[in-house]
Amino acid sequence: MREAGELVDINLVFGDHIISCHKVILAGRCDYFHHMFLTNMLERDSTEIVMREINTRTGILLVRYLYTGRIEITTDNAQDLLSACEMLLLGALKQDIEAFLCSHTESNNCVSIMNLASLHDMKKMLGNAKKFLHEHMKEVVETDEIRLLQEADLIEVLGKTLSQEDNFCFVQKWVKSADERAERFDDLLHHVTLSKCSDEFIRDTVMEERLMISENMWLCSDINLQTWQSLYAPPSQHRNYSACASPGGFIISGGRLKGVCKSDCYSYDAQSGQWTTLPPMSIARRAHSSIYHNECLYIVGGRDGQNCLDSVEKLDMRSLQWSRLPRLPRSACRLYLAIASNNLFALGGSSGGNWNVDVHEFDFTRQTWRQRSAMPEKCEFGAAVSFNDHVYIAGGKDRSYMQFNPLQNTWILLQRPQLSHRFGKSLVWNESILVCGGLDTDVIEAYSLRENEWSTWTLKMPKKCEFIFALKM
Repeated sequence: MREAGELVDINLVFGDHIISCHKVILAGRCDYFHHMFLTNMLERDSTEIVMREINTRTGILLVRYLYTGRIEITTDNAQDLLSACEMLLLGALKQDIEAFLCSHTESNNCVSIMNLASLHDMKKMLGNAKKFLHEHMKEVVETDEIRLLQEADLIEVLGKTLSQEDNFCFVQKWVKSADERAERFDDLLHHVTLSKCSDEFIRDTVMEERLMISENMWLCSDINLQTWQSLYAPPSQHRNYSACASPGGFIISGGRLKGVCKSDCYSYDAQSGQWTTLPPMSIARRAHSSIYHNECLYIVGGRDGQNCLDSVEKLDMRSLQWSRLPRLPRSACRLYLAIASNNLFALGGSSGGNWNVDVHEFDFTRQTWRQRSAMPEKCEFGAAVSFNDHVYIAGGKDRSYMQFNPLQNTWILLQRPQLSHRFGKSLVWNESILVCGGLDTDVIEAYSLRENEWSTWTLKMPKKCEFIFALKM
């Protein structure tokens, strides 16, 4: 009868498509139309109703459903049908759509279904979609669905995933799925326990993530105010550079930019806030170590790409001339450098992915290296400072703290800090040794050389990340 136009008394308009219908059929099958035609709504006496919220394709399907009780639900039309069901109060069809979507939840639609379930308060479908997401997150993050995932839902996934390496990858994928999400990276890392990740994962994945390497430099001018201010960035935004304190400021050298090792060097004057370009190193390198002593900058080890270096060079800050020094006894990167007893000490470091305990001393007068007593334990991603002609190795992955006496050539293991400070840096502060933040914490711990005990500062580091250097100016 409807197709023949017999006894029709109402036209439904979906977009530019008009469907002639019978009020009695619509009212008998749909509570929305029942209420419309049997109350004093304006549409009761109208011969045409414009259904602005429902598109043409969905409108045709729904009219057919109201007349026949049959409808083909697909993944392509389910969302539009569900929205229309909410409007038209079609509870039975809504349940059918829910059952269909629960049985057709996949990696490329589970987040969409989850958001749809939240919007329409469909608890069964929401629970089913969340369960699928938690069990298949590795596949979901590789689809466009990751863009639709809400931050609260991501955090829920992070709390239920046992693998912290997976969690880091989930955060990576989520923040990169939309430009505005990058600023959420630091906060989301609080839900990832990096200390439970393998060394290989930290080296190959975490530290290769550009968001882990802060491009900022911060200054705390008054520790009582507990605030940090940004310094002007160096002329070139390199990663994996080295830095060391110098009179009135600091010097940065080398690093990597877009996968290429660099030889650039710059000095920063704290009083003027200005950068000065220095002559470049003779060898482009990254992950090297540097130290300033007697108006000279010393560069030790590092990598020129994939290979560890044993080369050592010196920049005379008076003449601004570079010169080569005798090579290290072994190639290494990320060495700990310290000046004690007026000599240079190169300690630990990494070679071929393994951390060393070797200690070598460079005699400035004789221009020779000699081996000293090895460190009592490895210290991965820690830091070194010198005080009163003793060398201290502190922090790192395993909370190291040890003291070397160059005159006696002996080591002493001291009380460990409370927290892991991988990639945290150390400095001497009023007869205390500070270990500052790192990948796993933003806490600053202080070891009092007078009282021989650790304490925690109220001031925290600006963020958790790989810190290149820390110094007192």
